[in-house]
Parts: sequence; structure tokens; C-alpha cells
Amino acid sequence: MQSSLDNNPMAFWAGLVLAFLGLGGAIFYLLVRTASEGLILPGPVFRLKHFVLSLVILAAGAVLASFARPRGSSPGSEPR
Repeated sequence: MQSSLDNNPMAFWAGLVLAFLGLGGAIFYLLVRTASEGLILPGPVFRLKHFVLSLVILAAGAVLASFARPRGSSPGSEPR
């Protein structure tokens, strides 16, 4: 059964962008926001809800990219 996400390059790239945005957000909240003297936003305030939201965005992007990844027509990739 074919879905609209199968072999969709635009959805694949959107998923990759979401995944990297989520990863960037997670790193930002782990390294920058928890530093005692951050260069971008100073202050040792860790907001768990923002970190969890960035992990959810990372997971959603990874799932979207994995479902929409381009699949070749090689003999090994065909279902049996």
C-alpha cells in the first residue's frame, strides 16, 4: 500500500530540516542555557519543557524523514 509520504523528496528534506532544528534546539538548551555565563543568552536556567519540545521536534523530523526517504528501484529493495 502506497502512502503520499513514500518516496517523497520534499517531505524527506522537510523531515531532515525538522530533525536538525530539534537537534540544534536540544544542544542549545543543554550547552548554552545551562552554562553559567552563556555567550548568547546568559543565565543557568534550564527549562525542561523547552528541552522536551526540542526532542519531540527531533523525533518528528526523524520519523518523517525515515518514512519519506527516497527508495531506489534496485532488485534488493523490492518487497517479496
